[in-house]
Amino acid sequence: MKSRQKTHSKMNKKLFNKNWSAKIDKSLFSKKTKPLTETRLYEKGKKSGYRLTVRGTRPNGSNYEWGYEAKKDGKAFPIYGREDADAIIAYKVTEEITIGDFLKKGKIVAAYKRSISKDGKKLTVVFAGIDNKNKPYFNVIEYV
Repeated sequence: MKSRQKTHSKMNKKLFNKNWSAKIDKSLFSKKTKPLTETRLYEKGKKSGYRLTVRGTRPNGSNYEWGYEAKKDGKAFPIYGREDADAIIAYKVTEEITIGDFLKKGKIVAAYKRSISKDGKKLTVVFAGIDNKNKPYFNVIEYV
């Protein structure tokens, strides 16, 4: 596996400008906070890089939104709308795979891997970390 070095390459175009919908029944959630719905939208960033917006519905019916604008350059970028993380660092592994870290006050609190199928029809996001109550979690979410 490649080391987490800085990479300035463009993201896979199949990822962009599509509302990716989570297949909740085909996904794995280690906590009771499994959402009722969730979507992801990747767009080109306003300055450079990319922007992610995640929207969903919690089990209690309330809505949530979080996101960020970042580059895959190994630097931290701010996140909005999450209690368990305030920044993200992203790294490109291949055209289909991105990995990274979520941070809270400069400390890594979670790692993630995002992969898109070669045909661009399936997106898988894996998160593992510690939530804001210091409880571990592991989620594998499939989107189409």
